[in-house]
Amino acid sequence: MLIAISLLNFRPGNIGGAETYIRRLLAHLGELRGQDRVAVVLYRDIADSVECPNLEKLVVPWSDRRCVMARIAEAYTPLRAKKIEQVFAKLNPDVAFFPQQSIFPKAVACPCVMTVVDIQHIFFPHYFGLFDRTFRARIYPVSLRRADHVIAISEYTRRTLIERCGVAESKVTAVPFGVEPVRSAVAVRPPGLPEKYIYYPAATFPHKGHDRLIRAMAQIKRSGRLGCKLVLTGRRTKLWDRLENLIAEQGLKDDVIHMGFLPFEQVQAVYDCSYAVVFPTEFEGFGLPALEAVQHDKKVICSRLAVFDEIGVPKQCQIDFDNPDELLAALELPGPTALTRRPWTWQQTAQATLDILRRTAAPPRPEL
Repeated sequence: MLIAISLLNFRPGNIGGAETYIRRLLAHLGELRGQDRVAVVLYRDIADSVECPNLEKLVVPWSDRRCVMARIAEAYTPLRAKKIEQVFAKLNPDVAFFPQQSIFPKAVACPCVMTVVDIQHIFFPHYFGLFDRTFRARIYPVSLRRADHVIAISEYTRRTLIERCGVAESKVTAVPFGVEPVRSAVAVRPPGLPEKYIYYPAATFPHKGHDRLIRAMAQIKRSGRLGCKLVLTGRRTKLWDRLENLIAEQGLKDDVIHMGFLPFEQVQAVYDCSYAVVFPTEFEGFGLPALEAVQHDKKVICSRLAVFDEIGVPKQCQIDFDNPDELLAALELPGPTALTRRPWTWQQTAQATLDILRRTAAPPRPEL
């Protein structure tokens, strides 16, 4: 069987946990594929930066910009990305996998499986600009209808797809994100990190709640009870300028360090040396940093969200970040945090994904 994996939507450094998901899947699918062929379809700008061990690479000679413009054209006009359609037609896979929310090109002839990682526009449309709202409205429902099967990254996401998006129960399966075993070597503190800090790894999107965390920490500092600094990593979006102003207004310029986007290996070192990991987000489809922090034997403090119940974050570690007293009390809890449920490994995630792809594939072709 031939499986095609499309990374024509993949933009490294811009998609947070979804990037970890894609990279971990690629690493493990190469180990698990058996006699199946797996071809990863990429555009030229990312071909050298995506590792595909034991998998085939098929590089489309398009730039990132050209891929984006073709996706927009398919969303808003009758135009089709026929050159990309031809790539898939020539490859002739038994099944195509789209791990990033939408199917591009729309007219892929073989059976398709799609992963849904982000449905926050349903709950927080005000966090999206006009273009993003209309693009999602035009391309996401079409992709959900076109997909032969849909993978949801949590049971919470699966229920939302069924209840709010009209996806048939039989058509969607929850396959959670996984974690990797953490190395046992003594952690080496990255340069520039303070001795004691709490850590928040997230791009500065509005729903991530950086502003709530900053205000809570400022109130704790004004009460004389702030005993650690705050370290941030992740992509700085256009919201960062406003957050910097908020940090200055709240008197935290010497207490907040933003290290920008870091590669996976460097993020692990920041986890290792942290006092606690916080997650003040308003919405998550899964909440991968909570699992990663627990793997590093850290104290985890999250918002009160159903998805954190699902992955096993204890109730006493879920707080209202608008209440600084709750944050302070959670920071004083003994650590590390122990989950109430055993997380999946990335190998289990990859195996479950591979099983779905095999079940969805076209019937075997007769031998000539």
